[in-house]
Amino acid sequence: MSTNAAMTAGDLADLFNDLSQAIDDFRLSDAVQDGADPSTLARLKDEAQALENRAHQFITQDMTSTLARIQPDLQRIVAATDRVKRQTGVLNSVTKAIDIATAGVALGAAIATGNLASIGATTQAFVSSIG
Repeated sequence: MSTNAAMTAGDLADLFNDLSQAIDDFRLSDAVQDGADPSTLARLKDEAQALENRAHQFITQDMTSTLARIQPDLQRIVAATDRVKRQTGVLNSVTKAIDIATAGVALGAAIATGNLASIGATTQAFVSSIG
């Protein structure tokens, strides 16, 4: 996905929704279902739901001014989200999936609130979550 000034809150919502789905797909995989305890599976489900909630928040909020303010960081955010989403396809650790989802939720919060000071740090933490 390319970034430009016309990127919409819907585009960002799609990215977070896709990441939520990737976490859910991992959680529901046979390998994870067979080896994880119920509380860990519940945590993964909760984090995936939090990512989906952020996606919904992007849709319902007026993100125009926020997106305009974060344009310098937007390409990095999009690239990071895409990279992390692709990595969830090869996950083999429940702990890593929780780390990724938690970092994604934190990035989503920074974007949703327009907290420019934390967007860079949470983007870096998000990328670092894939190890």
